[in-house]
Amino acid sequence: MNRATIQAVKQVVTQAMVVMLLTAPVVAWAGAKVSSFQKETKKGANYWSGGAAIDGKLDTAWMLPGDSANRGEWIEIDLPKGTVDKFSIIAGYVKDEETFKDYPRVKQLRIDFYSMNDEQGYDQVGTATVEIKDEMGLQVVDVPDTKIGGDLFGGKAKISIVDIYAGVDYPNLAISEMSFVLSEFEISPTVISVSGEGSGHPKDHALDEDVKTFWSIPAAEAGFSLNGNSYGISSVGFQCNSKDYARAKTVEITLNGLVQRTVLEDKPGAVQWAKTAPFNGYTGGATGDVEVKIIDSYPGAKSQEICLTTLKLQSTNAMSF
Repeated sequence: MNRATIQAVKQVVTQAMVVMLLTAPVVAWAGAKVSSFQKETKKGANYWSGGAAIDGKLDTAWMLPGDSANRGEWIEIDLPKGTVDKFSIIAGYVKDEETFKDYPRVKQLRIDFYSMNDEQGYDQVGTATVEIKDEMGLQVVDVPDTKIGGDLFGGKAKISIVDIYAGVDYPNLAISEMSFVLSEFEISPTVISVSGEGSGHPKDHALDEDVKTFWSIPAAEAGFSLNGNSYGISSVGFQCNSKDYARAKTVEITLNGLVQRTVLEDKPGAVQWAKTAPFNGYTGGATGDVEVKIIDSYPGAKSQEICLTTLKLQSTNAMSF
């Protein structure tokens, strides 16, 4: 092998390592950076840090210091290569109704989007101003579709507080959860384990793309685990073409310790989608095995085994290569 060939091989390997190390795995786990947060001694120094706004836990929150003006403070969230579609937020400290009113809540936010360039600097690629209602619960706001990232890298979003609703008792603004909804694309699932298979209807029938075959699962403790093969999993799709068999109704999806429960509609023949919980500030931000439990089902005319004609997955980003 001559020197030129060796150098070319080194270049290809180096580029591959850059992709593996600097795209999804690092971006996905980088978390949130904030302008400031309330210091805490009893619960841990980082209890009110920016990470509390993207941890999927409603009893935690990003909280600003009591001497902050609140307006002008910001949080940055790393994003993978993908397209931002919407922004979701649970404004305020929503541990209960009392804490929600006690602390200030966001009223208006400015969101600036950035892509990392090949020199690992940032180029602004979009901006949006969003209005937040003074309501306790999840709010999903449309933002202009914005492509994040280039050939190798993802990017970030900077969310700045423009205006607030005042709190009754405390000056500290709090945000319990926020995340970006990214555009989805379909990926191929791998079934890792199953709770059971009906006679003549094995799990492979849910993956063969043949609408005349299906996988049947005994209803008692029905469940299975999937893997997205290095993609961040954002949705699981369930389809049953038979009214003779039971159809999944309430499903519980656990991914990276976060649990999301969804009630599916009874639409034989249609794919019904159940979302995974946002992780690290965006949908599809978690990898690994997905645990799926079918809590209850719509009854079948002849059998109460649950049928899955097709099992699908959707992702928002490739986590590694």
